[in-house]
Amino acid sequence: MFMFLAFAAGVVRGYSGFGFAMVLTLGLLASLAPAQVIPVVLMLDLLCSVSLWPNALATCHPRVGMRLVIGMLLAVPLGALALARLPGYWMAPVTAAMCLVGGVLVLIRPAAGRAPKTLASHWALPAGLVSGLATAMASAGGPPLVVYLLRSGLSTASVRGTAIIFFAVSSASALTSLWLLQALNRTQVDLAVSLLLPALAGNLLGQWLFRRKPMSLQTVIGVLLVVLSGATLINALVTP
Repeated sequence: MFMFLAFAAGVVRGYSGFGFAMVLTLGLLASLAPAQVIPVVLMLDLLCSVSLWPNALATCHPRVGMRLVIGMLLAVPLGALALARLPGYWMAPVTAAMCLVGGVLVLIRPAAGRAPKTLASHWALPAGLVSGLATAMASAGGPPLVVYLLRSGLSTASVRGTAIIFFAVSSASALTSLWLLQALNRTQVDLAVSLLLPALAGNLLGQWLFRRKPMSLQTVIGVLLVVLSGATLINALVTP
């Protein structure tokens, strides 16, 4: 089951440049504790994005990407501290709630040509702050960043490239913070290694699908987030 989740998350990431952490986190939270899940997802998210970096560097929007990264770097240490120190029993419902709201907002996207062009520069720093905090705390940095980028006025290629670079830096920063806080262990590494191959396979399939563009992945990700996060939230609230 975990391998299937990793493969599905890889497909989403390879196609869109984002969504891997959200999908895999929500799936693993059904069986594992948040403190175990988040580092595993961050490790896989970083490793699976390596093949996407060359094209992403060419299409990333430099000014927006820089502001997003600065905001993220300011927020990640606080989020990592919260994950390492706060009780874990409320992290699953918080993560699910974040993804549920994000999924709904992704589905309610503006019509083509109506995205405000000034949003890209004006709101990049706050979006990076929120996404960095959510990434380190609950591996749920995707929803705030996706909602922002879809309304930024950037081209599809720039949105994808900027998201890929941002999440690579974000995952690396969160892992570094967790390591400094001694929140990483061998069990997490072993689980990440066991899921690496299916995640990479899904990533390659997602890249192939992106070149063919068979459907709008914005809609797919939105629906997937709403369904998975809704189920996770209900399970977390009804389970003693």
